[in-house]
Amino acid sequence: MLTASKLPERWKYVGFNDTWLILLGIPILTLFLTLLFFSEPETSHLPFVVRFVGGLPFTTFYWIITRSIMKWLRKRYEDLSSTMKRIGLVAVFVLFIGPWLGEFLNLLMSILADFIGYQRVGIHSFRLKKIFSVYFACFLMIAIYEAVYFYTKLKESIEAREEAKQAQIRSELEGLRSQVNPHFLFNSMNTLMNIVVEDQNLAVNFLRKLSKVYRYVLENREEQIIPLQKELKFIEAYVFLQKERFRRSLEVDINIPETFLNRHIIPLSLQILFENAIKHNAVSQKRPLRIEVFVEGDNLVVRNNLQRKEQVMDSTKFGLENIETRYRFFTQRSINIKKTNDHFSVTIPLLMNDQL
Repeated sequence: MLTASKLPERWKYVGFNDTWLILLGIPILTLFLTLLFFSEPETSHLPFVVRFVGGLPFTTFYWIITRSIMKWLRKRYEDLSSTMKRIGLVAVFVLFIGPWLGEFLNLLMSILADFIGYQRVGIHSFRLKKIFSVYFACFLMIAIYEAVYFYTKLKESIEAREEAKQAQIRSELEGLRSQVNPHFLFNSMNTLMNIVVEDQNLAVNFLRKLSKVYRYVLENREEQIIPLQKELKFIEAYVFLQKERFRRSLEVDINIPETFLNRHIIPLSLQILFENAIKHNAVSQKRPLRIEVFVEGDNLVVRNNLQRKEQVMDSTKFGLENIETRYRFFTQRSINIKKTNDHFSVTIPLLMNDQL
């Protein structure tokens, strides 16, 4: 069975292709209701057949109305956590509005019967039974549709968790790869050799920052979210290493209000965005790369001036997709990528504690 998000639009909020359920369910439910509520001990089978045929429009009417209301409510309350709210609202409709709609339909059918000269059997003799049959039919449909929808949404949630888990594993590998790949090691060791002769204290500090970067990746490789303050301390060490490599060619401006430091983000997301900016843009004294990190609304923005390299080193091409996939597990807000002639920016959501 396809999950709700992968179904065509007309079935997305139903949860499944219910064409056959409608075609088979309406006559079967009508037959059951006729036997349960409107069958009488008579010698002739004609009244029963007439009541069955007469009940088909009612069953069809209530099926379509109930199905439409559930779809409408699901568009507004789609999450699993809103299941009881949806059921409660549609139940209120069935209890207080359903019988009146039935009376209206009954009136229309009576007018039509009088117009064509057909005498309907038992139009007024089963009023109380009709009300109970409406309740029974509608609540049975609600139970069937909500059970299937709950199953599809639960399956979708499990698949999203698994997808996020796989993305987390890929992120761990990417984080480790980016820190231990030959380019990073070569650049770090080359920078260290240059500064160890000039300033031994700086060289010691460089090694400390380098070990801090590795330790952060190893200690947080299994975390799915992390406080922004902790990520910023890590990125401070990462930026220190990159600044010693590029010297004045790299400018970093991080401006985060203190009130946002307890928000949460995806681990290593800042490192991935910084690495992408350095990897894909020219960095030189004549053309310094400037990276800004700031808050905009409830989001964190990482922006750099755009000066593309003519040749770019190989990329796994999943950095931004990886961040977006992992964010999808915690929030419906997505990352936003914006590119102008002068700047490239990525906006990622800042998560509150009640979203975790």
